[in-house]
Amino acid sequence: MMRSIRFLGKLLVIFACLGYPWLAHAAMMDHTAVLLRIILALVPLSVLAFWTIKHATNRILWSFVFLAAAIVIFVLRSNVLLNFDAAFGIPHAAINLFLLWFFGHTLLPGKEPLITRLARRVHGTLDARLVSYTKGVTIAWCVFFIGQIMTSVLLFNFTSLSTWSLFINFINFPLVIVMFIGEYVYRVLRYRDFPHVTIKQTVQAFNTDFSSATGAKPR
Repeated sequence: MMRSIRFLGKLLVIFACLGYPWLAHAAMMDHTAVLLRIILALVPLSVLAFWTIKHATNRILWSFVFLAAAIVIFVLRSNVLLNFDAAFGIPHAAINLFLLWFFGHTLLPGKEPLITRLARRVHGTLDARLVSYTKGVTIAWCVFFIGQIMTSVLLFNFTSLSTWSLFINFINFPLVIVMFIGEYVYRVLRYRDFPHVTIKQTVQAFNTDFSSATGAKPR
């Protein structure tokens, strides 16, 4: 019985993740659906806030962070001089800014680049060429997250609302998958003599590192 409930719960989460982008895009195109647009703008932020505050070690700090984000959305909605549609871009920007920090702060002097650390966790010792390569991959991911944010800003300011909505709701996540798989294929082809782990093992290593950084329990 419990297994069926868990399966149903996972199924509902999948449908919600697939359905949200369509609802958000439709609401952004329909300016008369004011209440729906406000709810949809707050949903991803609320989910992210609930998960982070539940697992984080510093709950007070994260509570203030998400409260500030909610206030920004309220201001965008209340001030006629601002564009409420920009509120839909807050979750996209927040996620990419967090990941930029998560990868980028490991490039500071005295720290080990994130991808290098993950590679050591899986393989143990690394030779100099792989240390250099994994540092380059960490930098590449930082550039990718900056590109996501800048693309969103440029599309919002210089293209139609529909084009911007398609990017933040439908295109940005597939780009992450393409980046991830592309780097994996390139690495396998370039370092043929090196024992490579599976994509699943790579994801598990990242999940463990991410969980330790946020205070969550690794799954």
